[in-house]
Amino acid sequence: MAKYQVSIIERPKQWQPDGPDDVPPGPAKPLEAISDHDTLFVAVRAAVEHNKAPARTSDERWAVVVEPGVLGRTWRNARLCTPLSYKVTSIWWPEGWEPSSPLDVPNCVWRSQGDLDRQPTTYAQAVATIRALNQQSMDRFSPLWYVVVAVENEPISQTVSYDPAGTETTVQVRRLHVVRSDEGGRGDCSHCPASSFDCAREDWKSREQSLTTTETQSR
Repeated sequence: MAKYQVSIIERPKQWQPDGPDDVPPGPAKPLEAISDHDTLFVAVRAAVEHNKAPARTSDERWAVVVEPGVLGRTWRNARLCTPLSYKVTSIWWPEGWEPSSPLDVPNCVWRSQGDLDRQPTTYAQAVATIRALNQQSMDRFSPLWYVVVAVENEPISQTVSYDPAGTETTVQVRRLHVVRSDEGGRGDCSHCPASSFDCAREDWKSREQSLTTTETQSR
């Protein structure tokens, strides 16, 4: 089974999406699946192309991306992955790595993932932010580098527990993806101590990770 699926839902008549991957509140059960994909961004691109087609202006069919066969909060047999949210996070500048542009992302980013304290933003805004921040890092020899992270809509797991004092603890695990834009590359790893390893020659567009968040509240 493919990891991601583009499914069709009924578009509410009065609903105006914020973007081509948006999802209406309380969406009805999917009507049909139109394509399967192994990677998230290929699936999202297919959904966006469907939603931006000229026929969609009067059509009631809207495409969303789901992970089929997985329990979700919206549907029991599919986890709703769109809409995506984008954040900017910092990583440590890898030893021996040299960027050729402020949009480069080192291959070893997964080893030094920073926090996600920044507020969600659009993809275009996130790219503009890292372009400016990384240019400063290049000019000032900063130890930090910045990358764009895409966060899927629904968590891949959620557990809720209670202690004897009545404190509720919710633990969510979300799937996120470090994104390398079409304008960016992987930079130069030739001076890295691990430059002879396979990681120095990888050429990826996104790197999948997971993020665990914990919230507590007294009841």
